[in-house]
Amino acid sequence: MAVTIEQLDFENAAAKLNCEVAAIKAVYDVESAGGGFLSDNDTPKILFEGHVFWRQLKDKQVNPEQYVSGNENVLYKSWTRKYYKGGFGEYDRLKKAIEIVPKSHPLRNVFEECAVRSCSWGAFQIMAFHAEKLGYQDAIDFMYTIAGNEKMQLQIFIDFVTAFDLVKYLRSKNWAAFARGFNGPAYAVNRYDQKMAAAYNKFSK
Repeated sequence: MAVTIEQLDFENAAAKLNCEVAAIKAVYDVESAGGGFLSDNDTPKILFEGHVFWRQLKDKQVNPEQYVSGNENVLYKSWTRKYYKGGFGEYDRLKKAIEIVPKSHPLRNVFEECAVRSCSWGAFQIMAFHAEKLGYQDAIDFMYTIAGNEKMQLQIFIDFVTAFDLVKYLRSKNWAAFARGFNGPAYAVNRYDQKMAAAYNKFSK
């Protein structure tokens, strides 16, 4: 059975970061609609990003262009939301990305690692390509650590905002600066800053 975040966990996290509980809950609410698991209450929420998969393969000296045919919905050069399926459908996309090459292929482990690195994971939707910076051996290690454990997903959030110097923005509720660092330079397209500000106002009452 999955381990979920309780109020005391939010309070302890806020104490570690010296910020308001409402600020952490705002990020939690916006990133995963207030929960790190899918409807089975056990499988972590993910979002597979095909443009990240493209970059990850290139970083491993694999030419993604030769694998695009038939895999256009999981392997593409530029960001787009049109291939998102949401929910368990994102695991179908992850599986398809891994299985672009068969198990017997010498690059199979590379494709698996790159595919997992190309997903945002759990309650705070943190990209697995940050795994090493957050102290994990690799993305597979990161994936298994958060599986079934939302408390660990909260700890990864603490580690992430600390590692990337975002705590000051969480404390000051500078949502634009926080979202830029947490979600990337395109944060405004999805109005992450506005959504977090609204969620903070909801939880701080």
